[in-house]
Amino acid sequence: MVSGSVTRTLKRRALTTVGLTALLAWGGAFSALAGEAPVLAEKVQAGTLPPLEERLPKDPLVVAPVDEVGEYGGTWRSAMVGGSDDGWILRTVSYENLMRWSPDWTEVVPNVAGSVDVNDDATLFTFHLREGMKWSDGAPFTADDVKFWYEDLFLNKEFSPTPTEPFINSDGSPAKFRMIDDTTFEFEFANPKGLFLQYLATARPLDIATVRFPRHYLEKFHPKYNPDIQKEIDAAGQSNWVGLMVNKSNYWTNTEVPTINAWDFTQGYGSGSATQAIAERNPYYWKVDTEGNQLPYIDTRFFNVLSDPQVLVTKTLAGEIDFQDRSLATPANKPVLYQGQQQGGYEFFTETPASPNYIVMMLNLNHKDPEKREIFQNRDFRIGLSYAMDRQELLDVVWLGQGEIAQTSVMPGSVYYNEQLAKQYTEYDLDKANEYLDKVLPNKDSSGMRLGPDGKPFAITYAYSAANPVFGDALELVAAQWRKAGIAMTPTPLDRTLIQTRQDAGELEGVAWERGGGAGQEVVLDPRWWFPANNDSFYWAPAWTAYYLGANPETSQVKPEAPPPAIQKQMDLYNELQAEPDFDKQVELMNEILQIAADEFWTMGVAWQANGYGVKKTNFHNVPESMPASWIYPTPAPTNPEQYYIGKN
Repeated sequence: MVSGSVTRTLKRRALTTVGLTALLAWGGAFSALAGEAPVLAEKVQAGTLPPLEERLPKDPLVVAPVDEVGEYGGTWRSAMVGGSDDGWILRTVSYENLMRWSPDWTEVVPNVAGSVDVNDDATLFTFHLREGMKWSDGAPFTADDVKFWYEDLFLNKEFSPTPTEPFINSDGSPAKFRMIDDTTFEFEFANPKGLFLQYLATARPLDIATVRFPRHYLEKFHPKYNPDIQKEIDAAGQSNWVGLMVNKSNYWTNTEVPTINAWDFTQGYGSGSATQAIAERNPYYWKVDTEGNQLPYIDTRFFNVLSDPQVLVTKTLAGEIDFQDRSLATPANKPVLYQGQQQGGYEFFTETPASPNYIVMMLNLNHKDPEKREIFQNRDFRIGLSYAMDRQELLDVVWLGQGEIAQTSVMPGSVYYNEQLAKQYTEYDLDKANEYLDKVLPNKDSSGMRLGPDGKPFAITYAYSAANPVFGDALELVAAQWRKAGIAMTPTPLDRTLIQTRQDAGELEGVAWERGGGAGQEVVLDPRWWFPANNDSFYWAPAWTAYYLGANPETSQVKPEAPPPAIQKQMDLYNELQAEPDFDKQVELMNEILQIAADEFWTMGVAWQANGYGVKKTNFHNVPESMPASWIYPTPAPTNPEQYYIGKN
């Protein structure tokens, strides 16, 4: 075993993306301690904080700065929109998984784990933690913390009713966990798990959870370790210990829970009336730069909590935002932001898209209204809507002509690209639209609007995030286009929290969304658009998704239903793919899934995205000129925000 690496004897291509990063160093022997932030040095001098050599692990992770060794100090100002915009926190604070993506997104590399060994058939994964690594309160971080999460939370039927990927075997049973010693543990699967390390590098909550639960702090909120747990439940105003544990383990709302992140929240972010959140540097952070200086460089993270994304534009123009893309970097905002660069003292960086479309338009194929369910499940209806969409007008008006007309699909150049999936039904043709829609809703009122089977006016409500006004602009235009084909559609802006609530309950009728899945390994790791694969597929197939995820029909908000044969075939193929360690075979299986998606036409799109952008102040350094734009990546986290720094110019 080589420290800071992944070792294996398996030579199949399935695991060739898991290895050492091309950076200068990602671990290895560490011999020199150079520096620490002045605010921490003062505490060491005052005797209120141990010296640096006692705070760092024996083998800290060495991060090569993008451009140069940085300067300590400063406050990074950014913003979140609404009370549940925690994705920005995940992307810039808390991407500290066992494994992580390399900055160029070409491989998976060790992170919290100093190294990992994989056996020949990818069924046994042995992780080696960094000796001497600590939580933000100075307590040791060990394999016992991972054991606590896995055995006492993940396998607890109350806390986690149904074991889920990536910690399950092909039959749905959980992987075996063994703690070898304080720095070593294993996950063993009954079948090959060719995607396991890739999953551990993603931004999904479960993949981060492995290292997010400090046992020394949280075990008092677990009935197994606290016979007086009811006192804690009552004191926290919770109804049961599960709610208590969720509340106490949330690092961005509970400022008392220790973390391993670069910054630790001192003023939490919640769904209340708070207008800001603050995180300060973690004195026990376990990464250093190439000269041995402890990271992060920046002292403080300040998050404005805004109710209107337009305020974010105003703050950026006024020079009050240091680094931001989320909720800001829209095509509509680009002209005004471009003009305001000198005034605001900022500049652009490039983001290359991995999304399968600017906007994914989905109908709830498991609608609770039997009539609408039957209509939405009729492929002719979806084809008719697609022909009624003038994508060129949408592209010109909403996205300023930037992009290429396409359905929700994998982008060209990928081994998963499917021409049929990408280009079918994309031409604007009202005659064809009416031909297909007449098969499903032939009756109209005197104004030409279509009537449902019950003789009443037929209408669709499309939800979208109020934090993304571009979607509102697009849907208003789509509504006008569809009206020409006799379809009434109403765009409805909702807070992300409400969208999530309705999604979980299967209550969304139509929804417009945008995330990754259109490039690289995202296609395989997050196939939410192609079949009901994960929780995000609840947008368009909640009952079938619940079925695939093994939801309990007695307790699940959405009652699981067996899917039609085409989707069942996709589910079987994906199960086979996840158990397949050979990369070429994985590609073959995924392409079969995509071909079924093309034939069935589950969701619609408008166009592939042009390159995106982000904004950073001119004195905000060590940011790459270009980075992938992706949720799985998740932008900008793998570019190592801990090595960003604020300079004098």
